[in-house]
Amino acid sequence: MSLKQVADGAGISVGLMSQIERGISSPSIRVLRAICAVLDIPVLSLFVWDDHLSDREARMIVRADRRRSIDFGDRGMVKSFVTAHDAGTLQVMDIVLQPRGGSGEDAYRHAGEECGLVLGGRLEIWIDGHAFHLNEGDSFHFESALPHKFRNLSDGPTRVLWITTPPVW
Repeated sequence: MSLKQVADGAGISVGLMSQIERGISSPSIRVLRAICAVLDIPVLSLFVWDDHLSDREARMIVRADRRRSIDFGDRGMVKSFVTAHDAGTLQVMDIVLQPRGGSGEDAYRHAGEECGLVLGGRLEIWIDGHAFHLNEGDSFHFESALPHKFRNLSDGPTRVLWITTPPVW
């Protein structure tokens, strides 16, 4: 595909696409997702993990110390992937949010369903314009097509087991 085709499909300028390709600019998570959607590749395929495990184990088992993780830096969020691969229809993440950390100010939506369990801390989740406050042990489930966003309400870390189908990453 040409830069123009990818840029047009992702809704960004050819100039920005060129800068991303040359390593001059780093895309936001949303732009990265849009580019991957145009290229029909999962976002996680862009991240390389050195894996010396047997093929059988690598397809089915994720050791706690070998999880693939993405640190969202200034958003105060780290997503660790509990599922062994991204080729299936289910994706499970262990999300840790620092105080005031979260998905960002803008709600987003996509195809599928999501559910989760607050393992520790307090979570505020906005679904379709409604705010819900969840404590440790509380859970949620919603259609991903509804606009949603979330953030940590505690003074300490909040941890959430988050499941999506199909995989978004």
